[in-house]
Amino acid sequence: MVRLTIASLSACFVVVAGAQSYSPIVDDRVQTDVVDYPEISNTAEHRGGLELSAVISTAYDSNIFLSETKPIPDTVIRIGPMISYTKGDAKEGEGGFLKFAYQPTGVIYIENSSESRVDQAAAITAGWRGKVTSVTYTGVARSLADATADTGGQTDRVEFDNQVMAAWVPREKITLVLAAGYGEVNYSDPTLFDSRETYARLGVRYTYSPKTEVGMAYQVGRLLVAGGSNQTLQQVTAGIAWQPREKIKIAIQSGVDFRNAEDGSDVNPVLESRIDWTPRQGTDLYLTAYQRQEASAYYAGQDYNVLGATAGISQRLGGNWTARLEGGREKVSYSRVSGFGASGRKDAIWFVRPAIQYTFSDALDVSVFYRASDDSSTAKGFGYRQRLAGVELTYKF
Repeated sequence: MVRLTIASLSACFVVVAGAQSYSPIVDDRVQTDVVDYPEISNTAEHRGGLELSAVISTAYDSNIFLSETKPIPDTVIRIGPMISYTKGDAKEGEGGFLKFAYQPTGVIYIENSSESRVDQAAAITAGWRGKVTSVTYTGVARSLADATADTGGQTDRVEFDNQVMAAWVPREKITLVLAAGYGEVNYSDPTLFDSRETYARLGVRYTYSPKTEVGMAYQVGRLLVAGGSNQTLQQVTAGIAWQPREKIKIAIQSGVDFRNAEDGSDVNPVLESRIDWTPRQGTDLYLTAYQRQEASAYYAGQDYNVLGATAGISQRLGGNWTARLEGGREKVSYSRVSGFGASGRKDAIWFVRPAIQYTFSDALDVSVFYRASDDSSTAKGFGYRQRLAGVELTYKF
């Protein structure tokens, strides 16, 4: 099951304002083509109303299908217009609010034109907030066909994730949160395994101070994977959002994931955390760490454990220039939860992405980037070595 961003830290506690979401490294865990998709579920924050923008990029990709033995290079062009609409404020004040964004992205391969496609992504957040209660619905839908590390090649799929969350403040500093959600991933290839997950979550948040909030949550759910047995899921987590200083923001959520399946039960730690630090004006750093379990689309009856970390720095240079550097490492371990057959595949993945950006105006910027990534897999036919180099233009109408 692909866990999208809406079921992240905010379900247990409110992340300190200004902290950005992050993307892990590969597979359902990252975009491996030319550029990362924008997190459209968090768009339309700055002006409100109707907005139009576009991302256009051209890059040379040394391994467009993430092949271990026969890498195919190509020049890839991405054209991604986006429309977004915002009404009301989801963070402050009372009343209703709505955020919506839609982005189709044309992916054009120069040499392998038959592989060209249009990816699509849409997100909506709508709700109402009163003095002591609020109700929020968040939905994300994506139609993608990029290559993934789990399947070892191009993977046509449709992803949905929906969540309804209600919050109540029975007394000052205490907030009770009840959430329910449903997500699914459907693959075009009949040899891959679709998955569906439902869950309910109960949490409590305590605002210790204006800069510190702690929380706990209990989640129960059901995971159904085609070709495998049902899994009963339980998760207990605790978290903190802390801003010890004006320039430092910390958000950590950790706990334990319990899974019951045909072949018995399994217990694994879970983690989602981020630290943002602005040591001086023009310099921003971040560090993330995460651990979670996912259902494999390639292996029947198998889950994989994902453990990883990413880090990045953004440095404002003279004039309108900004330099960025990001990198990360991830370990993936497969295990059988139902059925028969060999398991135990392990992947060790890393990436590094330097870039330099020139800002012409508030509406236009251009970046030159390079991305190197590598997956060392113990399974024959999997793993890859990939290098990207290109130019990306972002324009807001």
